[in-house]
Amino acid sequence: MNPTPLGEAHPAFATPAPTHRTARRWRTGASIAVLALVGAPLVAVPASATEETSDAPVFTGTLAVNGAAAVGSTLTIDQTGGTWAPEPESVDYSWLLSADAVLDASDVRIDDATEPTLALLPTYLDQYVIGTVAATAGGATSEPVAAAAAGPVAPGEIAAGTPSISGTVRVGSTLTAQAGTWPEGTALAYEWRVSGLTVATTSTFTPQAAHAGKTLRLVVTGTKDGYTPETAYSAFATVANATFTTTTPQINGTVKVDALVGATTGHFSPTASLTYRWKANGNPIAGATSRTYKIPASLHGDKLTVTVTGSKAGYTTKSVTSPASVVSKPFGRASVPTISGTVRVGQTLTANRGTWSPTPSVVTYQWRAEGRPIPGATSRTYRLTRNEHGKNISVEIVGRKYAYLPTTRLSAATETVKWPVGVSTPNVTTHPTRYVQTTVGRTVTLKVSATGGSLSYQWQRWTPATGTWTDMSGKTSSTLTFTAATMHELNQFRAVVSNVAGKDTSNRTYMWVQSSFANPFSTYQWFSLWNFNTALSDSVDDYEGYLAANVYICAAPGYDPTGNVSVQFVGSNGTVYPGAGQEQPDHISNGVVLDADGCGYFGVYSEAPQSVRVGGRWRVTDRSDGQVTHQYAKYERMSLTELGGAPSARALSGAETAKLDSPTGFVPVVEPRGTLTD
Repeated sequence: MNPTPLGEAHPAFATPAPTHRTARRWRTGASIAVLALVGAPLVAVPASATEETSDAPVFTGTLAVNGAAAVGSTLTIDQTGGTWAPEPESVDYSWLLSADAVLDASDVRIDDATEPTLALLPTYLDQYVIGTVAATAGGATSEPVAAAAAGPVAPGEIAAGTPSISGTVRVGSTLTAQAGTWPEGTALAYEWRVSGLTVATTSTFTPQAAHAGKTLRLVVTGTKDGYTPETAYSAFATVANATFTTTTPQINGTVKVDALVGATTGHFSPTASLTYRWKANGNPIAGATSRTYKIPASLHGDKLTVTVTGSKAGYTTKSVTSPASVVSKPFGRASVPTISGTVRVGQTLTANRGTWSPTPSVVTYQWRAEGRPIPGATSRTYRLTRNEHGKNISVEIVGRKYAYLPTTRLSAATETVKWPVGVSTPNVTTHPTRYVQTTVGRTVTLKVSATGGSLSYQWQRWTPATGTWTDMSGKTSSTLTFTAATMHELNQFRAVVSNVAGKDTSNRTYMWVQSSFANPFSTYQWFSLWNFNTALSDSVDDYEGYLAANVYICAAPGYDPTGNVSVQFVGSNGTVYPGAGQEQPDHISNGVVLDADGCGYFGVYSEAPQSVRVGGRWRVTDRSDGQVTHQYAKYERMSLTELGGAPSARALSGAETAKLDSPTGFVPVVEPRGTLTD
C-alpha cells in the first residue's frame, strides 16, 4: 500500500461542495488527543467539536486502534467503544501516515488500505498511523471519524529460529550450521564460537586439534528491513577428539625361537606417534617396547602378539593388536622318507616316513613324477598308472605339530617306471575281414588278434545315422558275432585293443546286407547296390493316377544310374508291376542329374493297383558291371503335400532331407564289393 498526499483532491477530507446533505466534521483548529503508548489500544476523543444536524450516520463514543505499533504487527480499528446512528448501510475505512500524530492536510493516505486492519510495513517506520471510519446510510455519508494516532511505528521483532549443529562434533569432522526456521526474507549470518571466541563465520566449520575438549556453539544472527536484528544460539557442544583410521598390524618374519621379528605400523591415518608393546599370551613382555623383537627360547609354545599405539594432539589415542602367532621351533629330527614297492605300472608304492622327533601330529604326502606333483596323489600309498611309465617317482612329506615349524622332506627318486611283466604296447597283428556282404538273418563273425599282454577288447560300430564310432555294448572279446539285419547295412566295424601300456585299433570292416521281400529296408534308409547307394521316400498313392515315390541315389565314380538302375513295385501278391514315364522294365531311360558329390534323386511311378500296395515293396535293381543286384524297400504311405510336391520335380524339402538316414552333408561311401565272410 503506497501513501497518497492528503489534500483538496481527496474526497474524504476536501471541503465539501454544497449538497443536500451535511456531514459531521471537526471545526477548524480541532485537535486530536493522542495516547502514544505503543503496544496498547490508542483512543481518540474529539475536542471542541460542535455537532451539526445531518441525515448522515453519527458515531457516538470512542473509536480506538488496537495493536502494537511495530513493523510486522497488525493494527485494527475498534468501533466497539461507540455506536452509529442511524445504523449505517456501509462503512469505509482509511489509513493515513502522519509525521506528528496530528490529523491535517500533510498526512499521507495509504493506498489500498481500505480494511479495518493494517499490517505495518518497514516503510512506515518512525511515522504515526491514523485510522479513520466513514459510514453511509440513506445516501448520506458521514465525515471520517479518526481514531487516535498509533506510533511512532517501531522496528519489529524477528521470530528467531532455534539453531543446531549437524554432524559429529569432533576434530577433523565437518559440521554444518542448521539455522532453524526464520521469517521469510531474513538474512542470516553465522558465527562458530569455541570457548566464547569466534573462530569461523561460514555455514560450515571443521574443528581443529586446538579445539579438542573445548565448548562449541553456533550463533545465528538474522537481519531484515524494518526489524531489530535477532541473535539465536545453539546448545553448547564439547569438541571431541578425532579418531584414527588404522589397519591391523602384522608380525613380519617367522615367529620361531631365536628369530628377530618386526611389527608393521598398522597404517595410522593421519600419521601418529607410535609405541610398541610385545605380549606373550596377552601379557606384556618386560622391556619389549621396540618395533623389533628377538624371540627367546622361553617363549616356545606361547602366542606372540604386538600392540601398536598411536597418539596425536586432538586425536583419541588408539591401540591395535596383531593376530597371535604361536612361537615355534624346528623338529629335533626329521628323516628323509623312503619308498617301498615294485616300480611298475599297476603296482602300489608306499611312503615310509622314518624317524621324527617329536612325532608329528599331522603328515601330508605328495607323490611326484619326474619331480612334478601328480594331481590327487596325496595319500601314503600310490598306485602307478600308465601316465608314470618311463618316469622316476619321488614322494614329498610335510610334518606338522603344534609349536613346531612345518618341515618338508623329499625322498630319493626311484628307477623309471616299467610296464607290468609281460606287458607291452598293444599291436594288432590280425585284422578283421575288410568287407562283409551278407543277407538278413545270417550270422556275422569278425575276429582280431594282437600282441601286448593283458589285453582288453572293445568292438565299435559306425552308422550313416550317427557318422561317429560308438562302443557296442557287451562286445568285449577278440571275436565279434551278431545276426545281420537291415539296420547293419552300410555299417562299419572295428576293434580297439588296449592294456595298461596303451591301445591299438584294427582296420575297419565294411558291411553290406542283402535285403529280401520279407526283410526290406525302411524308407529313407540308405542301402547299397553294386555301384550305387540308394534310399526311397514314403509313397504317394495317387499322383496323376499312379503310385509314386522319390529315389535318392549316390553313384561310385564313373557310374551313372541311367541305363544301370531300375525301380519297380512288387505287390503284396508277388506280382511285379510296370512303371510309367522314364522307368523301363530293366533300366531308367531318362538321365538322372548328379551333383558334384555324385548324388541326386529322381521320381518313380507304378501302375500297381491299390489292393496290392499295403505289404508291397519297391524293388531297386543294379545291373552295372554285368551284375544283377536287387534290394527291397518298404511301402509307406504319405500325401503329396507331405512329400512337398511332385516326385523329383523340385528341390528336396528340409523335412525330406532330415528323414534320410544320414547326418547332414554325409555321402555314403561306395566301396568295391568283397567276399561273403559270415
